[in-house]
Amino acid sequence: MRITYILEMREPQNSFFQVTINVEGVSEEITLITMPAWTPGSYAIRDFARNVRLLKARTPENEFLDIQRKDKSTWKVLNGNNRSFTISYEVYAGEFSVRESHMDSTHAYLNGTSVFMYVEGYKDQSAELIIKPYGDWKISTGLERIGDNRFRATNYDIIADSPIEIGLHRSYFFTVDGKEHEVAIYGNGNQDDERIVNDAKKIVETYRTMMGTLPYKRYLFIIHLTDENGGGGLEHLNSTTIDIDRFSFLERKKYIRFLEVVAHEFFHLWNIKRIRPVELGPFNYKEENYTTMLWVGEGITNFYGNLTVLRAGLITREEYLGHLADIIFNYEMTPGTRYESASDSSFDAWIKLYRQSPNNLNSYVSYYLKGEILGLMISGRICEYTKGQKNLDDLFRHLMEKYNKDGKGYTEKDFITSLVEISALDFAPFFSKYVKDTETVDFQKELRRIGLELTPHYRNENGKSPSGFLGILVPPGKTSVYAVLENSPAQKAGICPKDEIAAIDGFKFGSHFLRSLTEDSRMMIDNLQDQKPGKKMRVHVFRQGILHTFDTVLGEAPPEKYSVKEIENPDENVLKIREKFLLG
Repeated sequence: MRITYILEMREPQNSFFQVTINVEGVSEEITLITMPAWTPGSYAIRDFARNVRLLKARTPENEFLDIQRKDKSTWKVLNGNNRSFTISYEVYAGEFSVRESHMDSTHAYLNGTSVFMYVEGYKDQSAELIIKPYGDWKISTGLERIGDNRFRATNYDIIADSPIEIGLHRSYFFTVDGKEHEVAIYGNGNQDDERIVNDAKKIVETYRTMMGTLPYKRYLFIIHLTDENGGGGLEHLNSTTIDIDRFSFLERKKYIRFLEVVAHEFFHLWNIKRIRPVELGPFNYKEENYTTMLWVGEGITNFYGNLTVLRAGLITREEYLGHLADIIFNYEMTPGTRYESASDSSFDAWIKLYRQSPNNLNSYVSYYLKGEILGLMISGRICEYTKGQKNLDDLFRHLMEKYNKDGKGYTEKDFITSLVEISALDFAPFFSKYVKDTETVDFQKELRRIGLELTPHYRNENGKSPSGFLGILVPPGKTSVYAVLENSPAQKAGICPKDEIAAIDGFKFGSHFLRSLTEDSRMMIDNLQDQKPGKKMRVHVFRQGILHTFDTVLGEAPPEKYSVKEIENPDENVLKIREKFLLG
């Protein structure tokens, strides 16, 4: 059988791709064609079939074939005795995000799952892709190039997993281990292209040292500088796409965050793309693919994304320890940690992570956050038990050797067994407490294992004792409540999400009652540093246009933040453990 895709963009300003699929050599009289419902790496059903129009099927003699809808994602082509035919359709690309596809008069970007249908029963068939770019636009993709604007994929999964940037973007190149890396940058802001490329190279070199090899022939970074979305990244087999605020490059904290995303997405080429939970491949593109191990795939990748920026020399030790303090603070400020385990959080990705609600804070913990915490805890235990001889790096080298050869994924049991094999430490009790259950984490103890110490900091004058606290979260510049912390004074008094706060204790509500939850948070928390715990206060709110009054008794405010520092003058053993944890 032979499958050839042809991609056109005749009028890019209209945001419609034109797709033709030439199918030769089918054996069925009725052929099923399917548009995926989701994009691997982004665990939410998006129903890309909703963007399809003008679906047609023709014989080689240009006669129309009947097409019938089978379900929301699949069509039946009644091809009869015709063993070859052509499918054509248009697909709307109006979503500027790493998860979908976008096209306008300035560029085209696509993820294969949101543009290319596949022939049921033939996903393992190799395919060619011919791209007809608009005007003088150029093409950047991780697909194997076989000619001018012609590419080849060994199967549909490769087509689906190879994003394509088409336009007048800037491309820069560097080499590591004799392998070419392209950095394709679309858009402008306050960036320094040369700095981005040089720092990306340092990250690649750091992972090369850690993992021992680069498992690809060529790698592509697609970077979109934009202000149209919330940013983010998406991993692929030999490429990644990163969307970033165009003005993220002068302020150091924002630039560090960008580098962390680069390092996160690059580590995915091992963790998820080659070392994966058994459920994540081969993919069922029509429905959810459930796994309890996303805390490893995403959360531990978060752990390495931040640690690798330190190891690459792009941030200081103090800056990395500041990041550890931030994630511990976020974890402690999330009541959902008491209710949802890392396993359940991973399984629930399809219904919770991408469907944020005020209830998430109190009932859910992100597998990104919990997984990063678990990565810290697991690596700390390996370092401690092996007396600084090994760390979490050894696990991933072991997993790569053990599970990348046959292409099969690992189970949770396999993961635990691998931990025992590299450390000789029984991790079954750890998994029972911290992965499958919601055991409280003693962060002081966890950090002491690796020669670090945690200190809470309060906002009031003496900096030691708590001030008063309501427990409400409010978006910046707003007066309406987004979320209410569980068991907080505000919740006990009856204040609810969406309540619009008019006054607190007789004073008009405003920004002076709030502070940022963390330095880079998009959420504010109440700030009553002049008030003492136990004080009675009256809160006036509008709920559905009607004024309500609630009497509260202030509780004790949590720390404003934490700090993590290196224990001074540790013994030789602790020093060795700490250096192994931090630097590998």
